[in-house]
Amino acid sequence: MKQPPTPRFLLRFDDVCPTMKWSVWNDVENILIKSGVKPILAVVPDNRDEELVLDPPDANFWTRVRAWQERGWTIGLHGYQHRYVTKEAGLFGRIARSEFAGLPLDVQEAKLRNALQIFHRENVVPELWVAPAHSFDANTVAALSNVGMRTISDGYALYPYEDLDGITWIPQQVGRFRNMPFGVWTICHHINDWTSRDVAQFGQDISRFARQFASMPQILECYQRRRRNWLDAGTSSFLRWGRRTGRFLRENLKNEAAPSAVEKVCEPFGVPRKTS
Repeated sequence: MKQPPTPRFLLRFDDVCPTMKWSVWNDVENILIKSGVKPILAVVPDNRDEELVLDPPDANFWTRVRAWQERGWTIGLHGYQHRYVTKEAGLFGRIARSEFAGLPLDVQEAKLRNALQIFHRENVVPELWVAPAHSFDANTVAALSNVGMRTISDGYALYPYEDLDGITWIPQQVGRFRNMPFGVWTICHHINDWTSRDVAQFGQDISRFARQFASMPQILECYQRRRRNWLDAGTSSFLRWGRRTGRFLRENLKNEAAPSAVEKVCEPFGVPRKTS
């Protein structure tokens, strides 16, 4: 398998639902259209999470989702109702709350079938799984396979890979743009808390890294049959350490006289520096 000579970026936007922050999203969408970048949009099928209610619901939401898919943008299945019902962190231990992790296989599979039924009703085909709060477990993976979803956007690795059960994993490692020497990096954005300044920075980042973007189909064509190796294991260990250390520094170092030490560890992994 021939690997690209330069690092590649995938863009992913989570929490896409009828009540998202449309005033921000409309500007972000215009930037994406003008740049030709084809992101992953993680859509909540039946949002019941009050934290995702930022604007009045868009009555044309599913029409917009269909238009995004027709544009060649990838639609992801972002849970079912985005309601956290357990305190399980799941396979990757990022956040101790979940809509899925810790639940029996049959319950998880029922949720997934309900979610997919909504997509089917709206004539939208989700192409990969994106877990709310990055939290899911082995039962989730089995349930996904049972309902025919065999691509997951999560985990730590240097490049996407296919596991022994035929599941394709597209790692999601960072929360902001960074210069990387090689690898495939999924950058996960949550625009509901963005300001106009964040949108402007996003536009600058898109221009800066314009030649390094890829779409999910392009990435799958390159890596769908690739097996995980020692480089991925090393990358996983390093990124897990970085997140743990960054979180510790963010929560425990309050000395503003020396912020650079915190920033150097936190920022590459998308962990913002605590300022209060």
